[in-house]
Amino acid sequence: MTSGPCYKQERASVFVKHKREIALVSCCVVLLITGITGAPREIRIIVDDEVIAVRTSAFRVGEILRQAGIELQDGDKVTPATSQWVQGKLPISVTRAIPVELKVDGLEVSLRSTGPSVKHVLAESGVLLRPEDKVNPGMDAGLTPGMSIKVTRVSSEVMVKKVRIPYRIEERSDTGMDRGEIQEVRRGIEGLCEQKLRVTYEDGKVINETVLSSKVLREPVSKVIKVGVRNPIRTLHTSRGAFRYREVKTMTATAYEPGPVSCGKWADGYTAIGLKAVPGIVAVDPKVIPLRTKLYIEGYGPAIAGDVGGAIKGDRIDLLFETLEEALRYGKRKVKVYILEP
Repeated sequence: MTSGPCYKQERASVFVKHKREIALVSCCVVLLITGITGAPREIRIIVDDEVIAVRTSAFRVGEILRQAGIELQDGDKVTPATSQWVQGKLPISVTRAIPVELKVDGLEVSLRSTGPSVKHVLAESGVLLRPEDKVNPGMDAGLTPGMSIKVTRVSSEVMVKKVRIPYRIEERSDTGMDRGEIQEVRRGIEGLCEQKLRVTYEDGKVINETVLSSKVLREPVSKVIKVGVRNPIRTLHTSRGAFRYREVKTMTATAYEPGPVSCGKWADGYTAIGLKAVPGIVAVDPKVIPLRTKLYIEGYGPAIAGDVGGAIKGDRIDLLFETLEEALRYGKRKVKVYILEP
């Protein structure tokens, strides 16, 4: 059956009618969206904790914020997004980003984040943490303007190394050497130890070494030295000549004469070591100054330790004079006693 002219005309009329209906619906949608047929409405904008009310006929979030004079900065969070349209009286939320400093892996980055805590900054920055890593302040710390967030990379390894064991130094006193003189008797040899260590690093730097085990491979050998304890020879210059000595003592000096007043029943004219009792012989404590030691006594002159006395103990010395009057006149005084070289 073929179509006649009337049928074709009817089909064309139906097609035009459908096009008009579609155009009418599209026009209504555009009118609703653009607000041409509606009056300006009030939109609430919440900026952090502040609420701002603005009357506007705009629908796009970004345009509404512009009309309200609200400038956005990097990192600020807007809900709904600036490219979206506001449905009805739905409020717009603006959360201001907080400026912080992030230090990680040798880098220092300035950024802005809405947080609210440190862990959100790390997540936004793509920082992956290992179990040993340290974060300061802590992950749950709230953000504050200018906060510095430091990520410290922590790692450890077990290693084996050889360590030297220092040798000890043994000192042996030598009375035949002057003070300050040192003589090596045996050379010291370092020992060797093998240690198993756990080494801990922070940002690549060693911060701790823990010894897990150790084994001595070679024992150290002590170094032995002789150390002089003898006083060095010095020279005393006097009106009676020069005298060489090693030691000087400050002693309490008294005086005696060779007669019975001072020596009692032992007054035979000789001293304890058999020398004739004449000036220049002095009585000493043999435990302090050995008998027959040559001396020079301040204010008395050269002498020899050739006698003893019951009251002469410790740092006491008794000087022999020819007469009782000289001994009494001398009395008791402090003197320097120089112990001369033989």
